[in-house]
Amino acid sequence: MTPISKARITCRTLLLAGAFAAAFAAPAFAQSAPVVPTLTSFGNGTASAAPDIAVVTLGVVSEAPNAKDALAANATDMTAVVKTIAEAGIDKKDVATTGLFVEPIYSDASKSPDGQSAITGYRVSNQLTVRIRNLESSGPLLDKVIAAGANRVSGIAFEIGKSDELRDEAIKDAIADARSKAELMAKAAGVKLGRIQSLNANENGVQPVFRAAMMAKDSAPTPVMGGTQEIGATATIVFEIKPD
Repeated sequence: MTPISKARITCRTLLLAGAFAAAFAAPAFAQSAPVVPTLTSFGNGTASAAPDIAVVTLGVVSEAPNAKDALAANATDMTAVVKTIAEAGIDKKDVATTGLFVEPIYSDASKSPDGQSAITGYRVSNQLTVRIRNLESSGPLLDKVIAAGANRVSGIAFEIGKSDELRDEAIKDAIADARSKAELMAKAAGVKLGRIQSLNANENGVQPVFRAAMMAKDSAPTPVMGGTQEIGATATIVFEIKPD
């Protein structure tokens, strides 16, 4: 056998030996970390408060035989409404135009000899959203703007000025609830809670506990009642557990 042949046999032997060694060593590297048992707990939290801001959507609707006159009449009344709002101490940043519409008014086709409708005039609608930060003044202000020319109040909503504080309180409540439930489950299962592996908390939003109401009573100022609003939150905590 030539020296070259011997060298080839030796190389093949070394390669096979290395392959066998790697095959037997592989399971040692493939071993995964031990699985840590866990307990997952869910919690709910709430925080409530009376709203202190009213958000009113109001407007002026004007009609006239032509669009120009309808716009002029609408501008006159809306100017008076805006002036009344300003005189009540409402900041400009809390007043916004949220809609301006000019549309034709059609006659009733069923009452026409030829069965066709025709334009009989024009309607202009100008809509404002006003944020009233003094809830007690919202009723009297509504009376004033209606007297000034506003002839449409299409909605009223309520807000909590310090909603961030309520949200934080609701989240804390949800986390405490999740931990309390985890402790109860761990005790019932005969284990101990270990480190927290993950924690997640979310706000659910604001819900009215009592529906808002706006009512008129004779000539007295319009009562506006905001009721109570509630902020909800949820939390999920994953604990490591160990034998008691």
